Amino acid sequence: MPEDDIIIHKAQAGDREALNTLMSNYWHPIYHFVSYKMSSLEDAQEITQETFLRAFRSLPNYKQQAGATFKTYLSRIALNLITDFWRKNGRNLVVTDLAEYQELASSDDPPDMQTITQETREEIAFLIRSLPKEQQQTIELRIIAGLPIKETATTMGKTEAAVKMLQQRALKNLRQLLQDKGITAIN
Repeated sequence: MPEDDIIIHKAQAGDREALNTLMSNYWHPIYHFVSYKMSSLEDAQEITQETFLRAFRSLPNYKQQAGATFKTYLSRIALNLITDFWRKNGRNLVVTDLAEYQELASSDDPPDMQTITQETREEIAFLIRSLPKEQQQTIELRIIAGLPIKETATTMGKTEAAVKMLQQRALKNLRQLLQDKGITAIN
């Protein structure tokens, strides 16, 4: 986005308003991605905050790479921080998604339907984690974080064709896992 380039250049020059604009534009998607990978909302908030701190500290040296946006840059930093967090703490990954809880709380469905929907989401998250690592990462970056194919390829160090194939295989495998569990409709 050319507008992002202008904002980034202003931020690199020390413009506080530009920094605030970058944060407001990218906080939610990065937090959503991080919270999916974390066991607690507090850890997700800390890692998201650290992602932006590191990005802003290194902003004077930031140069957009071919096919990568600022969101890709932030996603890479977040992914590295998440990996370091789990490696340091030696714990297994547990997924929490704040959007699910917000959606649940604001739903007009009766409580029993909300519970079924929540259970289905938790089962789907569990099934995604059971996919091979690269397929799981493709689903996380493409569908959960919402990165375009080109940015996902850059983040994963793969070609766009490889990402498309991984996504196709991941969705096929996930579909089969859902069928095996008897989950046919996803709300």
